Amino acid sequence: MLVPAYEEQATIASVVRTAVAAGVGPVLVIDDGSRDATDAAATAAGAEVLRLESNRGKGGALAAGAAHVTQELVVLLDADLVGLTPEHVKALLRPLVLDQADMARGIFKGGRRSTSLAQRIAPQLNGQRCLRRLDLLAVPGLAQSRYGVEVAISRHAQAAGWRLAEVELWGVTQVMKEEKRGLLKGLRVRARMYTQILRTLLSGRAAGRDRP
Repeated sequence: MLVPAYEEQATIASVVRTAVAAGVGPVLVIDDGSRDATDAAATAAGAEVLRLESNRGKGGALAAGAAHVTQELVVLLDADLVGLTPEHVKALLRPLVLDQADMARGIFKGGRRSTSLAQRIAPQLNGQRCLRRLDLLAVPGLAQSRYGVEVAISRHAQAAGWRLAEVELWGVTQVMKEEKRGLLKGLRVRARMYTQILRTLLSGRAAGRDRP
């Protein structure tokens, strides 16, 4: 399992403990240049930690993590999840184990209204996924995608004709950026996230136009 994390000391231990309890493989936390105790909290909860000295963004962290592990299948989990259970983790893995899909993507339901609504509007942005490690590493621009990583993965999946399974994650939600960073800083982080997502979307359209 790959858990990219940047300054998530408040929630990382809970996510790691749940991932470990699922019993489906080792848990690797990629500490993306955090300045807080994310790495110590993750280690104490039972994860291996790959610490990046500089912040590479979510896409860069996942690229580094996927290059570090050797498992055929990787489950991707965000570090700020609330309500995650071992059964949710197993449910993400199941479609690939049964060869029913090439990628499973989680959909939040029954948690907080704000995150569940966001899932209905843009399910492609959910970070809870399971896919083959080599398929993840083959996503164009993965290491440079930062917050646009989910868009990059979804676009590559569609272009490659992957079979997609959507997995409902009942009761799961996330800590909002404004809650973690404070209102003003959280809004700045959110604006940066949307900018990076938009940049990834636009780069994909430009690449499509350039193809013969």
